[in-house]
Amino acid sequence: MPQRIGCLIGVFDLFHVGHLDVLERAKKQCDHLVVGVLTDDWAADAWGARPFVSVVERAQILEQLRCVDEIVVVDGVDEIELTGRPGAVTVFAADGTDGVLGPDELDGVPAGVVSVLASGRGSRSQILRAAIDQRQSRSSVA
Repeated sequence: MPQRIGCLIGVFDLFHVGHLDVLERAKKQCDHLVVGVLTDDWAADAWGARPFVSVVERAQILEQLRCVDEIVVVDGVDEIELTGRPGAVTVFAADGTDGVLGPDELDGVPAGVVSVLASGRGSRSQILRAAIDQRQSRSSVA
């Protein structure tokens, strides 16, 4: 039976339980999970702000998880090279989990290989970023 290869692409800044949940759900649907970690520059262009945690450290966190089989640092979706791998490839998109690309952000990926994961545990990145920003602004006023 050919290996089922899955791919999930995201920033994974301020890693939290929502990230872990989406990674574990993706892994349940494949034999080998490749995680594309988007660069600091990509995040700055997309969000207008650089991640709090550097791409090197985000990749180090992810490579320690049992559900992740391979890490690839990328500067966009088009840099994920999955062709030529033996087995069926699925690119997972997240529905409602910030920091992980959704189906509308997977331009160039053939629709037939995209699988949207339903929302799981709530995402916390936006809440964490807002709390940090608020704390920083209070400390600069004091």
